[in-house]
Amino acid sequence: MIGWRKINQITFNAEVLKLKDIGERRIIDRLMSMHSKQVPKDDCALIEDGEDYLLLSTDVITPLTHAPKGASPEQIGSFFANINLSDIAGMAGEPIGFMSAYSASPDTDIEFFEGLETGVSKVLDQYEVEHLGGDMKEGASLTLTGIAVGRQKKEYTRKRGDIKPGQLLGVTNRLGRSASGYVFYKTGYKKDLGINLMMGVQARIREADIISRHGGKFMMDLSDGIFSSVAQMKNDYGIGFKIVEDSVQQDRNVDKASELSGASVRDLLFSFGGDYEILFTIENENYGDFLENMESNNVDVSIIGQVWEENNIIFDGERWEAITGLGYEHFTEKPTLGRIK
Repeated sequence: MIGWRKINQITFNAEVLKLKDIGERRIIDRLMSMHSKQVPKDDCALIEDGEDYLLLSTDVITPLTHAPKGASPEQIGSFFANINLSDIAGMAGEPIGFMSAYSASPDTDIEFFEGLETGVSKVLDQYEVEHLGGDMKEGASLTLTGIAVGRQKKEYTRKRGDIKPGQLLGVTNRLGRSASGYVFYKTGYKKDLGINLMMGVQARIREADIISRHGGKFMMDLSDGIFSSVAQMKNDYGIGFKIVEDSVQQDRNVDKASELSGASVRDLLFSFGGDYEILFTIENENYGDFLENMESNNVDVSIIGQVWEENNIIFDGERWEAITGLGYEHFTEKPTLGRIK
């Protein structure tokens, strides 16, 4: 006979949800709801400091999800530092400090971490950011955790809650670089170029600051792609977007990646993510002056749509249709790129 304790355990196990059943966004929502104070869902946490905000952010990478085989330790270090500083850029902040904490197997070569720190150091020197120390522990596998500290005047700090219907939606530079790199890497076509495209991200610190000072409102970094970002904004703020597909500038490798993979250009531009560009809004009436200021400051931007109160939709050149793809999200089934999984 099965005792009552065993019966209760069986019943309990049947009701337990796994992380893969929930997805990253809902996991965060559930865990944050356990705390008494609810914080805004921005790229960084904010601490008031007189007329400024201090901006704090943390990000984690593992080889499983972020570092393709063949990437050098220096490339991994550069990527690691840039994606952490990108969260500071996502609120138009200026990074001022960086900390790192590592967990690694005792069998890891010391040369790996020396190369890693070379990559981190070059990025921090590029942005004049001070390394403030960190921690290192023994673990079963490699995990790299970064903490970025930034500062910005309150009037120029950009929050997701600043978004409003009627604002124009814009994005920096070109999209699809990381997705193209993934296709090149997985198919073996110019594999080294593929690794460079995936790992060679840049935190858009300068661009975000200039956008903010010339009329930028809402802002966030595109770590997981546009479709994921607009779905997140719809869930968190009830705001929607109208996006004109042909207004998005694409990386020069996108067409070749589409040919190799069978993936649509739309999937490569909007669903894969990993480009770490800046998504932002401006007021409609500021359109002309804003573009003039971007051109004079050599900041490459595209206005790709508008904010409204309804569901997210995209115009393909002939008709508007609902945006159904959610893009990349940890702990969920990853989007495929044509024939590539």
